[in-house]
Order: sequence, then structure tokens, then C-alpha cells
Amino acid sequence: MARRLSLILAMLLVLNLCGCSDLPQSVTHPAEDTTTPQEENASAPLQMALAYSHDDTLNPFAATTEVNSQLTGLLYESLMVLDENFIPQLGLAASVEQPDATHLTVTLRKGAVFSDGSKVTPEDVVTSFQEAKKTDRYRALLSNVTTAKKEGSRVQFALVSADPNARACLTFPVVKGSTLTDKPAKAPLGSGVYKLKTTDSGLALVQNKRHPESPAFQEITLCHLPTNTARQHALASGEITYYYDDLSEGDTPRITGASRKVDTTTLVFVGLNGNRGKLKTAVVRRALSLMLDRTALTQAAYGEWAMASAAPVHPRWDWMSQVDTTADRDLDGATTLLEQAGCPSKEGKRLTLELIYVVTRSDRTRMAEQLRTQAKKAGVILTLVPLSEKEYRSRLKSGKYDLYLGESRLTADMSLRPWLAGGSTSYGVSRSGPAAKAYARYLKEELSLEKLMTVFAEETPYIPLCWRYGVAGFTRRLTVVTPTGQDPYAGVAQWQ
Repeated sequence: MARRLSLILAMLLVLNLCGCSDLPQSVTHPAEDTTTPQEENASAPLQMALAYSHDDTLNPFAATTEVNSQLTGLLYESLMVLDENFIPQLGLAASVEQPDATHLTVTLRKGAVFSDGSKVTPEDVVTSFQEAKKTDRYRALLSNVTTAKKEGSRVQFALVSADPNARACLTFPVVKGSTLTDKPAKAPLGSGVYKLKTTDSGLALVQNKRHPESPAFQEITLCHLPTNTARQHALASGEITYYYDDLSEGDTPRITGASRKVDTTTLVFVGLNGNRGKLKTAVVRRALSLMLDRTALTQAAYGEWAMASAAPVHPRWDWMSQVDTTADRDLDGATTLLEQAGCPSKEGKRLTLELIYVVTRSDRTRMAEQLRTQAKKAGVILTLVPLSEKEYRSRLKSGKYDLYLGESRLTADMSLRPWLAGGSTSYGVSRSGPAAKAYARYLKEELSLEKLMTVFAEETPYIPLCWRYGVAGFTRRLTVVTPTGQDPYAGVAQWQ
């Protein structure tokens, strides 16, 4: 009997292993590749290999893929370079003077040359500025810069209006104007640490020996990996050494090997239609901000890959060091303000609002659901309206919404013009409200940044929620990497 029982149990076990169970089968996420990475000889020199798209150009003003746009930081320099605290430092510029509120005068670095040995000229800077201003990538950055013109051996930039952070706008790449090309797998000449070279096996970046810095990696192999999934697998297998993802697709990263978070200026926020119903009242808008637990919202949508914050500019911007950027929830304060505005948390009298968002983004769906849950605790009824991208844009333009979930990347100068001065994300925001007026005074240096943040919180023209991170993934043998959100290859000459 015992022998028969053992045989039956063994047969049941075999059937279970063969997939006859009703239990759900596990699925391996593409980024969680379980194949063993290629063995590396720890004693052999590390060879640097990076991803790119062979079907796209490496012209920084014509590249259409994010991966190629990232690589342009290796080939080209800019007049100014942002440090890890988003503060502009001198690059190709030897000095930047501001003779008046609306002009910047740049003197080029002495001895600056392109990879072919020709001098970097003011004409090249002007041409690069004009090309950059045409592009989606740099148009917003340069929206307050009208012209660039040669002034002897220098370049003068004219601004539309005063801006104490205008130097940060000079972070566009400078190319040799006469070599501009938008052909696939080609690039104009630059003055960066590397230059493009065609080899028997494809394309490579080789050391630009005319650059003042000598990188640890004198040659970098480029591997045609046009998709993010392909790049993740290539990093796991050892085909590439490093890659960067700005996480703009809203997915939580899963990196095989070492990784690090990278601060970006991408803000996730709730837009408010200040022209509609109770939202016209600043007290109500302020209450909606106070009712939120931003840490819980951020965790729900992005896990550890975003930083909760109520600040409309990045909290790690160096100029924000004297500003209180805490965003603690104040549920009692929120309900008190709502009661003052005639919206008590009583059945039949509760504030009822619609929130529109793009349904194709899973992070937006998670964020929206958490917002509804938190609103309920404050006595606010939030109706979620998932929409296609097209429907979402249409509703925003027509003003047929109460709240919307938005995301926008602040430019290097931390400009709030897109929200407060009639820009691309100014839906429902008053251009004559207290925050807009305070921002105009701040730009003229008549108001401190700390005071501007106070006025912003009091009016709450929109509600900042969190700042998304990017992720740098790399082989564990690469021990020094210093990426920034502005340049994934910042300080590459010191990488090792």
C-alpha cells in the first residue's frame, strides 16, 4: 500500500511539473534577463562600448533618437556646462559678462579648436545657436534668447526679458558650422573629448587629442541598439558597458549590474483649471495641495525612482539651499480651508472634481488612483477620466477639465515661464495672478527666490508632486561614473 501511495504521489508531482497545475505561471520581464552575463577577464583592460542607432544621425540638432542625442555630449562642448547642482560652469566660454539686464557677452576659451585643428569661432557659435533654436530639443531652452551675433572676437546674446539664470541657457552644443550634416551615422565636427571614426567593424568614438583632457578610455565601440529593451539586454550580456534611461516611458527600471539614480528636471504635477468653479479660489487650490501625501503618491507611481516635493523648481538646485522644500501632508489644514470655502466634508456638499490623465501610461494610472484615495480622506470626490493622448490634449486646449496629471522637463535655467508666463503648460494658470507677478519680479531681481516660493505656495497655480529620476546602468568594473540629468556622460574623461 505504501509503495502504491508513493507511486501515485510521484505521478502527481510529474504532472504538476509538466504544467498541468491551475496555478499562474511566472513571467520573466524582458529587463530581468536571467542569462548569465558574459564572463569578463578581470585582469584585462576594460573596453568601453555604448549604444547608438545607426539609422539616426549624430548631429545634435537633427538626431531624433534619445540614445543618439545623449552621445552628442561626448562629441561636442557647450559654452556653459551644468554641474551636479544645476549651476552653470564655464565650458567653451572663458567668460560670460552681462553688460545689462538683457544681454550676455561671451569670450571663447583661448586655444579652443575642433577635432580637425581648426579654431572654434564666434561664427560657429552663432550658427550652432541658430540651428539649436529651430529644434524641439533646444527651442524651450532658448525661448528667452532672441539673437546671437558676432561682436569682434566675442559673441553677444540678446534676451527677450531679464533673467538672472540666463547663463544656463548657453548649454547648447557648438559644432563646426561648415560641416553640418544630418546623414545617418554621420556627425559634424565638434571640440568634445571624442570624435567619430569609421572602423572595419562599424563606428567608434576615439580620443580627440586636441581636447585639453585625456580620457581613460581612448576608444569607445558603438553598438547599434535602437530600442530600450535591446539596450537592457546588451548591458546584461556585457555587450555594452554603460547606458542611461531618462525613464520617460514611465516604467520602473530593472538593471542587471550596477546602477545609480540621476537627478533630472522632470516634474510630475497636477494642473488646476483656475478658471473653473471652486478652483478659482486660491484657498481651495491650497487645500488640494495640503491634502496630499506626496511620498505615498511617489511610491505608488514610481517606487524609489522619483523624489517627492512641493517645490516648482528642483529642490537640489543650489539656489534652493535656503528654501524650505518639505511637503508634509496637512489633512486637518486642508479640511479647514475647504470648510472656509464652503466645501465641508459632508454628504451632498463635498467638493467634486474630475481628473484627466493619459491612460497609456501605467505610472499615470497608479498616480491617479492614489490621488483619488487621498482626496476621499479630505472629503473631496475625485472622478478619474482616463483618456488617449489625443483626447487629453483636446480637453486641455478646450478648458474642459478640472484637474490634469502633467509632466514637464524644466530647462537648464529652471524657467517657470511655461506655467506662469503663458507657455506650453500654462493651462488654467492666470498670467496676472500673484505667482506670475512675483515671478516677473524675481526675473528682474526685485524679489528673492525664497519669497517667490512663498507666494507660489499661497496661490498654488498648480501642484508639484515629485521629480523623476533617470537611471544609469553600467558594468561593475566601471567604478567611476558621474552622469547628470543634463548630460549622461558628464565628466567622462575621469570615468574609469
